[in-house]
Amino acid sequence: AVLPMDNFSLDPEMEGVLQHEVHQRLHAKGYRRISAQAVARQMEAFGVQTPGQLAGLSRQRLCEALNTDALLSGRVDQSGTIHAGVYDAVVVSCSLELTHCETGELLWQGEQWRATHRQWQLDPINALVNLGVHRSSSREQRLAWLVQEMLKTLSDGPVRVETDNLLLQAVEIEVQE
Repeated sequence: AVLPMDNFSLDPEMEGVLQHEVHQRLHAKGYRRISAQAVARQMEAFGVQTPGQLAGLSRQRLCEALNTDALLSGRVDQSGTIHAGVYDAVVVSCSLELTHCETGELLWQGEQWRATHRQWQLDPINALVNLGVHRSSSREQRLAWLVQEMLKTLSDGPVRVETDNLLLQAVEIEVQE
């Protein structure tokens, strides 16, 4: 189950982007996912309005209600621009954790950050142009890229191995000539 994400940045709505991107990309890794709507309904049933309230629920109760083997949680740590004198950059960072429901063991964690459009400028006109470009840049796309990079380190989902002897299940077919 992909849980609601925290947002420690000053950029609104980034937690929703992170949750959506993680949910979408987990399927490609071979994991069965609980629908985002089912998770949202369960959060509503628990009275959870912010991800911070999840700390008040026991892991076992949450896992049982969602009928899942693992919980994936995360947070957006930073999403914004840095304007420090003659230096400008767009910075986005986030982290994810996958926890086993039964044992509480941390199965996987990832942390990723990206700084783009890093520029030193001494020209005030270029500084103003860059300020406008940085404000209109897509942090959502940068966050999607970070999720993609983080999930590369997550092992592929469970593979089901058939241990039955298929030769014993074979049926002889008569050849007609």
